[in-house]
Amino acid sequence: MHYKHFPLTPPQDQLIGHRGVAALAPENTMASFRLAASQAINWIEFDVRLTKDHELIIFHDDTLERTTNGNGFVYEHNLEQLLNLDAGSWFAPHFAGESIPLFNEAFPQFLQWGLHCNIEMKFPPQPDDRHIEVLASRLCDILQSLWNPLYPLPLISSFEWKAIEWVRNKLPNFPIGFLSEDCTPLLIQQIAQIPNAALHCDYLALTPELLAQARIAKVPVLAYTVNEASVAHNLFSENVFGVFSDNPQQLRRA
Repeated sequence: MHYKHFPLTPPQDQLIGHRGVAALAPENTMASFRLAASQAINWIEFDVRLTKDHELIIFHDDTLERTTNGNGFVYEHNLEQLLNLDAGSWFAPHFAGESIPLFNEAFPQFLQWGLHCNIEMKFPPQPDDRHIEVLASRLCDILQSLWNPLYPLPLISSFEWKAIEWVRNKLPNFPIGFLSEDCTPLLIQQIAQIPNAALHCDYLALTPELLAQARIAKVPVLAYTVNEASVAHNLFSENVFGVFSDNPQQLRRA
């Protein structure tokens, strides 16, 4: 399907590895991304957050407790403190020692592995404008310094639409994704007016009628997080751009 002003190659089999392969390896770690590459999952999604000293790490949660041996909010810690945490043991003993990836070190590796990237910007609850600006600006600076025009552009998304607007102003040619838990006809029409833009939505909010409207408006829709084959099949039949899954290979086999 042709999407107006949206140049990205759709993911193979419409499957995107959510935080790597989060069902089989600790999410948002190099082990998880390496597994995605080995399974020929050519698209991955991951999250970036800002540290206290304004570095970007790949990490999902606001706080450290669930997926590391640390505690407290991510933004309260310097990079050195965060890189010393164990981000693998919580998942399984043989992943002990996996560290939180530093974005500017991990991203070139993803490109070498041939992975298309959806970078989601994450923020603490009720972030102030300064935090949003610093994270978005830092991300843009790193991408500008690392980008090789021979590689496909990454897709940059967020629930914080101010951050998306900031990225669009600084990197006007980069595709952007507006994250929303809900989907409405008005939202689809709004995104249809924005060049190089996609809608990222909870699959539970997507009806055949809304997806038909998105197709007519040529708005790419990416659905999260799909781990049931029957749900994926229904979304594929509606020509979504892609679905995020914790275990894409399992959906592929099904």
